[in-house]
Amino acid sequence: MRTILLRNIKIPVGNELVEGSILVEDGVIKAISKKTFEADEVVEGSGLTAVPGGIDVHAHVYDPENPEHEDWRSGSLAAAYGGITTLIDMPLRVFVDKPQVALEKIQAARRDSYVNFGLTGGFLNEQNYGAIEELVRLGVKTFKIFTCRPFQASEKGLARIFEKAAEKDVVVIAHAEDEGLLELLESKYRVMNDVLSYHSSRSPGAEAAAIFKLGYYSLETGARLHIAHLSSKEGVEALAFLKSRNLKITAETCPHYLFFTREDSKVHGTFLKMAPTLKTSIDREALWSALEKGIVEVYASDNAPSPRSLKERDVWSAWGGIPNLEIMGPFLFTHGVLKNKISLQTYISVFARNPAKLLGLYPLLGEISVGSLADIVVLNTREPRLISWKTHHHKVDWTPWEGLSFYGHPYHVMVHGELIIERGEIVGKPGTGIYVGELGR
Repeated sequence: MRTILLRNIKIPVGNELVEGSILVEDGVIKAISKKTFEADEVVEGSGLTAVPGGIDVHAHVYDPENPEHEDWRSGSLAAAYGGITTLIDMPLRVFVDKPQVALEKIQAARRDSYVNFGLTGGFLNEQNYGAIEELVRLGVKTFKIFTCRPFQASEKGLARIFEKAAEKDVVVIAHAEDEGLLELLESKYRVMNDVLSYHSSRSPGAEAAAIFKLGYYSLETGARLHIAHLSSKEGVEALAFLKSRNLKITAETCPHYLFFTREDSKVHGTFLKMAPTLKTSIDREALWSALEKGIVEVYASDNAPSPRSLKERDVWSAWGGIPNLEIMGPFLFTHGVLKNKISLQTYISVFARNPAKLLGLYPLLGEISVGSLADIVVLNTREPRLISWKTHHHKVDWTPWEGLSFYGHPYHVMVHGELIIERGEIVGKPGTGIYVGELGR
């Protein structure tokens, strides 16, 4: 059996960092100790901190009809440089509601992905909710719905989807914005053809209203509900209220909501267009607080880049989405841990532990423990790394994170015991990742 020793590292144990070594055997953590071991290969950790590899449960990586946005090769490499060792691909435009579509995505990832991968099914509606049963047999654990444009599920559809999700014990991931309020607000703001008006057209109230509605679908059916890309203080408050009812409900937020506000769109224009929209500094701070308090359990990218030409349009027709994979871990470490907004344990929980639990894969994933897969990231906490589209690994030639510097970028990245990044340089190859839908089956 092939063994690798990751030595001279600091391992988070509770609220402390303990110096030690990790012995990996055939891709699995065999031992964790302060002493050293004999091994076929030794990787020097240089006294840096090791954390479980990030798990991104919401990333638009590969769409068969839109490969110019991102693909498994570019997206998974960007993810590795963002401290991510598992990517769950979210549908972009092509519906993932048939086994042949899912199998095409899996095949492409087996060939091209540097990191582990999974799929979310969707977009579900009244006509195709039966796909849950078909896709569960392929290992799909999460399914996307919309309560609004462009893939809105009807009221009748929502009831059927939640019933089927409860029956199969899968997770409904919801884009939660109320369509009626969006229509009302867009009719008011669209006449003002500027970026700030677009952000105002999708209000915190629209988000909170949809969260309340979905929460009661979860309550009535017993289905597991996960709120995607939470963006507002009102959304946090709605979530906290529903959690008090002991619902099976979780939520995620994203780096753009934890950093940018709508005021930044005055500088970045349509390059900061996304949905839900950016809110205010009050919303931003509420989201940070919700992460640390455990009200929001998951940190996800909602990676959704596009060619520059689709962003350089008027705000109402421009593409909504940004490249995020490469900044994920470094951003959270720099603006969360180093700025004392969250603890290192919260970093691990929202970026690895809780996503693994959401997928039913903890502690096989999401933890540095004996018996876990050796998905490990050693963080370079000593030197910052500059973000630029000229050096990032995304497929697009732009980023709203241009010129920012972050600590905590990967020094080493190990994916089920295979070194993908060593001393900051890519050493792995496409096709290393494994399909997590087959784990634990």
